[in-house]
Amino acid sequence: MTVKAARRAALGLVVGFGLMTASAVARGDDAQALETHRRLWEQAAINAYVYAYQKYCECHPETPPETYVTVRGAKVVDVRHQPYGFDHYVPAEPRNFEWYWTIDDLFDLVGHALERGSVVRVDFDSTLGFPTHVFIDHDADLIGDEVDVRVTKLERLEE
Repeated sequence: MTVKAARRAALGLVVGFGLMTASAVARGDDAQALETHRRLWEQAAINAYVYAYQKYCECHPETPPETYVTVRGAKVVDVRHQPYGFDHYVPAEPRNFEWYWTIDDLFDLVGHALERGSVVRVDFDSTLGFPTHVFIDHDADLIGDEVDVRVTKLERLEE
């Protein structure tokens, strides 16, 4: 299996009290699709969760670390990274938590990019609505301004 195919397979997201495979992915790149999926997320009423994502960029295009973000009550309360090839986590400093997204922040990121007229491609979990892949290119003439985030798992936590 190629690295690209393995990445795609890893997007078979997980969600729930345990980990279970998620539903199919829905695609939508406009404000209406964004709002439809945001409503699904809000209806799911998941207030405590941990999700993992990989952010692709020039600094590590093939092997980005997996970042785990724990959210309680719409606030990031823990962040840890698992660098590629390592079996341990590196915690982020609490003073830096403001730089990490909640799922609601991912919706806002997409919404602002759509308002700006940026190139936006988004995949959503078709059951819970959260973004599973966000690609944004704010300026086609610039290199390095893109955002490419792939949510790899989401687990509901007890509140």
